Amino acid sequence: MAIVSFWNNGEKRVGQSSNIAAIATYLGINHNYKILILDTKYNNNFYKNCFWDNTTPTKTTSKGYIGIGEGIKGLSRAILSNKISPEIITNYTKIVFNDNRLEILYDTSVSIEEYEMNKNIFGDIVKMANKFYDLVFIDIDCDLDKDTTNLLLRNSNIIISCLSQNLEILNKYIQEKPKIHLLEEKLMLPMIGRYDSESKYNTKYISKYIRSRKEALDIKYNTIFMDVCNEGKVADFFIKYRNVGKKDKNAPFINGVQETANRIIYSLQELQMKI
Repeated sequence: MAIVSFWNNGEKRVGQSSNIAAIATYLGINHNYKILILDTKYNNNFYKNCFWDNTTPTKTTSKGYIGIGEGIKGLSRAILSNKISPEIITNYTKIVFNDNRLEILYDTSVSIEEYEMNKNIFGDIVKMANKFYDLVFIDIDCDLDKDTTNLLLRNSNIIISCLSQNLEILNKYIQEKPKIHLLEEKLMLPMIGRYDSESKYNTKYISKYIRSRKEALDIKYNTIFMDVCNEGKVADFFIKYRNVGKKDKNAPFINGVQETANRIIYSLQELQMKI
């Protein structure tokens, strides 16, 4: 259906991965989409920590190829061996919700040499995944080389530009954006992570400041959610608070995730209508 890339211009303080986990989990629980998260970071444990605690083994599919391995490393070897078709990608993922409603593709124990080799196949993985999953969310590492980053952005339907209420980060974004010319050709949705509604730098101010054609999305900071990101309980959190009341302290965060997810889906539907 669509490829949605979450990208920032070199900052690690924008809540990019935690917001991806939140949006994908919300959609996996409340909608019947097949969703894949592709994590491009080197040996990153974040998603593992979000969905599985250290005492619970991650769930994988039962069809993996013996001798090839799991994760991006295993999938890359399958691609190089021509043992691949779009539907087989799920054999190398970690399963959050069954029926392909949410799966994650990442690595946590590869050498830097293997990572450098595997990232050359990110583009092939994304193209194949797009034929099987309804939504492919790409968590683009801010340290990823420019050629690979540009390739992933070029193949995206929507780019979520991850920002914060920090003037230095906003100014850096304004300076760097023109250097990536293809960004002007894509639908970009600014997203403010760890949002504080009391700040002068609200969504309207930031949208105007960065001259965005679309008003910025926002997901508010939530201490409980950040705690469950460390405890493997993100799915439990969204199941527990899926029908949260307006007065609940988690409501602003849940509502922000819901509104952001709905804006992404609506924007994708608009793009489909234009084709």
